[in-house]
Parts: sequence; structure tokens; C-alpha cells
Amino acid sequence: MSTIEQATDEVVTSGLSRRHFIQAAAATGVAIPFTQMLGGQSVGAAGKVFRYASQAQEGPAAPWMTKGGSLGILNAVGSWLVDVAPSGELKPSIATKWKGANGGQTWTFTIRTDATFHDGSKLTADDVVYTVKSHLDPKNKSQSAARIADVADVVKVDAKTIRFDLKKANANFPYAVASSNYGLLILKNGEKGDESWITKMNGSGKWILVSHKVNEKTVFKRNENYFDKSQIPSFETMEQIQYVSQSAAIPALKTGKIDSIHLLYGNEADTLPKAKFYKTLVPTCGGLHMHMRADIGQLTDKRVREAIALTLDRAKYIKGVLGGYALIANDSVMDSFPTADKTVKQREKDITRAKALLKEAGVPNGFKVTLQSWKRDDIDKFTQFVKSSCKAVGIDVTVDLDGSDGGGARWYAYSVYPSKKGSKVANKGEWLASEFGIAEWAGRPTPDEYLTREWKSTGDWNPHYLDAPELDAAVDMWTSALTPAAKKKASSAIQKASLKFTPIIIVYNEIRVSVTSNKVKGVEFNQQGANWTSGANA
Repeated sequence: MSTIEQATDEVVTSGLSRRHFIQAAAATGVAIPFTQMLGGQSVGAAGKVFRYASQAQEGPAAPWMTKGGSLGILNAVGSWLVDVAPSGELKPSIATKWKGANGGQTWTFTIRTDATFHDGSKLTADDVVYTVKSHLDPKNKSQSAARIADVADVVKVDAKTIRFDLKKANANFPYAVASSNYGLLILKNGEKGDESWITKMNGSGKWILVSHKVNEKTVFKRNENYFDKSQIPSFETMEQIQYVSQSAAIPALKTGKIDSIHLLYGNEADTLPKAKFYKTLVPTCGGLHMHMRADIGQLTDKRVREAIALTLDRAKYIKGVLGGYALIANDSVMDSFPTADKTVKQREKDITRAKALLKEAGVPNGFKVTLQSWKRDDIDKFTQFVKSSCKAVGIDVTVDLDGSDGGGARWYAYSVYPSKKGSKVANKGEWLASEFGIAEWAGRPTPDEYLTREWKSTGDWNPHYLDAPELDAAVDMWTSALTPAAKKKASSAIQKASLKFTPIIIVYNEIRVSVTSNKVKGVEFNQQGANWTSGANA
């Protein structure tokens, strides 16, 4: 009997280990929080304003178009079928319960009847069905569509029930419709999720939009009619202030102009006095993914890609640059999950082997290559690390980071979308059209989105254009696996294929560090950077 068949009762949470995400085993109902909070207990008074520094936007805060930096805004105004809490657990939201059947190919969600949109209209099962179908409609060009591509149909069973019929079994499906799928917050039936949505942001979340200025400040007021009364914020107002460099927000934190900074370098956080500030540590499976094009340019030979990976001293970078606030990674998205095969040897710095591989590939004296991305604190430091490391084997890396206003938006321009293996698109200096580039991935509660969208050759966010049937087969093995044992076997195959072909280098998985004033207790962020201030007080 499969894991799904053993759990036809409702799934409410999915298990996590303290340090790593656990893959869903989707219906086990186990919940082990991993968030480490280093703060006092909540005390205090309502009527205050909560201000925090967040990342700059890489795209509009619109459901069909959302990209990095806008999740905090959407999380404030929107509600999803299911929430991913700061603890990493799946939590009921618009759906109060859910269950899998038909070997994981059918999922039924019970919809609450007491939720309303900010315009006062009632949120219904029709709105849920419309939301999903709007993302799946090709003309809307939703950036979240690929995450739910296995949905064959979504059906309103009755006023309180919707059913998803999938093209194939998926034990982790509840995560696909959770808040970890950025844009899939529930839309009002008939409303567009494009850039026009930004003017009102008619969601059903804890906060109501007051004003929004891209990459400057977004102001929200408390939603007194939020359906979960226990989660209504104690603050009357929240301000999200966006910074290209989080380090630049430190003076504002010190002077009390803001209350919290999300995503700060750990060694910078350590310089702030403990008597005034506390840290929130969230281990994630996210971080910087450095891709190498397998179809054009200098990096088509897998021996060259491996050689670059072998120049990197991962442990030294984590300790020296990140202050120890990261977990070592082995060039696979599976490393952070308990399903990872720990017998697979960790890739370590080996200059002798790297030189031998370059000689075998016919470039014993190295070559010149340009590493591209956009200028942000973590990317800037990482590219210098790569440049100096590659120099040891004769590879001359030119770093090209877009440091202009809107650099992130240009890097994720999607003028080439979706990725198509064999297309050999020219280098345009953006994520899906660069020979050698870096993208930042927020943490996901399961590896499914990384695997199907980034690593698989048919993925819409595949930046390496590698056509490796062996890796594709391993990914398919993962998505069809319904038991923990089958998941672990697939995970091992993915790890080994990732090291064999090295389409992407992942040096570390970040521990997200946030710092908050002791005047505000109980502030939390989840692994993707969404702010949870419901229990926070001044």
C-alpha cells in the first residue's frame, strides 16, 4: 500500500526535520518545526506601525507575473489554499483540510465559507477554481503555471469542495497549491492577475493595501475581517521598505526607523548588539544556483563544467564569507532533504583533478568566459569567489553584473521563455539566455519545483539547456514515487546524475538570517521570505 493510500484521512501538516526540509511523504500528518527563534516572548500593545526591510522587486507584485522580492507583498494581501508557515509546516488556510486518493492522482480540498475579499465580497469555491484555471490558461502567461502543469482538471464538487484530477500521481501535490507557489493566491472570479491587479490588490489576506510604490515602499492596514481571528495582526499598519542591498538598511534599524531586516548576512547580523536586537535563523534549501550552458559556448563539455566545480573551496567560503550561516551543498537540489543519499561523496576542491579534466577537454591552459547576473550583496561576493577560484586552473572569468536600478528585473526579463532544449538561444545577458549565470532561489518545502522547472531538460526555467535522459528519468522517478523508500531511491539517482553532468553548481544552502529590534517580539519569516507578523507585538 502506498503512502497516499495509507493516508486517505485529511492531510493537515507535513513533516520537517529541525535542520532540513523533509519531502512530503505527503499524507503522514507529522510536523516537526525547524525554525530557530532567538527572541523573547510576545508582549504588548496594538496600534503600532511595523516597518521592515525586504529585498528589491525583480518584477511586479501581480499573481500571474510575480518574481523574487514581491512575495512579501503578495503574502500580506493574499490567501492561498494552504499556507507554508515559518515552521515549514503546511497549515490550513482557504482550505481547511485535504486528502489524496486514487494513488495520489486525485486530491480533494474542503473550502471554508467565512472568507471574504478586501472589497467585501464572499470568497467561494468558484473563485478557487477560477484562480487555478486562470494560471493554466496559456494566454495569461502565468509564471506559476508550470508548478501546476500536472493538473488535468479542477472541479467544483459542491459549495465547500473542489477536486483536482492530476495527469499522474503526485504525493507532494498540496505544496503545489500552497503559498510556496508564489502567484497562486486566490483571485476573485473574473479578476485579472496581471499588472492591473496591483492598483487594488483585492486579496483575502491579513493586510489591505494602502499604497504601493515599486522598489520603494508598500503600506498596508490591518484586515479586521480576516477569516482567522487568531491571526489578525496586533499592528494596525505595516510598511515593507525595499532595499537592493540589505546591508544598507542597518543604519535605519539601528536608529529605529525600521523594526526588522529580512535576509542579512549572518556575520553582519552578529555585529549588532544582542541587548537591542535578536536573530531569526531559518535553514533552507535555497541559495545561489550557478548554471552553465550545455549547448553553446565554452561550457558544453561536462568535463569543463566539473573542472569549474572542483576549483571551489565550499567549506572555506561558508566559514569565511557567510560566517558559517549556510549548509554545504553538493551541486544537487536534493542535498537539503532527508531523502538525500549521504553515501554520495561530497565534491571538494581538487585543483589537480580540475587541471586534468581541462586537459582531457582540450583546453589545458584554460579559456575566457563571462559570468553574468545582477548586482546584489550575496551575488557580488559569490562571483568574486568564483573568479578567484577559477584563476587557479587558467580560467579567466569576467564578472558582468547589472548594477543599475532594476537590474534584477532585467536579469529575469524572460524575453526567452519557456526554455526549450535544443533551441541554442543566443546569450542575451539574462537568466534563461546566458552561457554562465547565477540565479537566486528561495527555499521550497519540497524539491519538486526545482526538479521539474530548473533541472529537467523540458523545464520552463531550465537555464542550462542540458539534454540528459538519465537526469530526466531520475526526476520522473521522483515525481511518481509515492513512498519514502521510493523517494529516497529517486533522490539518490538525481544526486548522482547531477554530479555526472554538472549543469548547475550549488555551493551552499543558505540559512536565512533576519534581525529584529527587541522592541518588537515574535517576528518571523518563512523560508521564502514571507513575513508573518500575526503574533508580533510591540
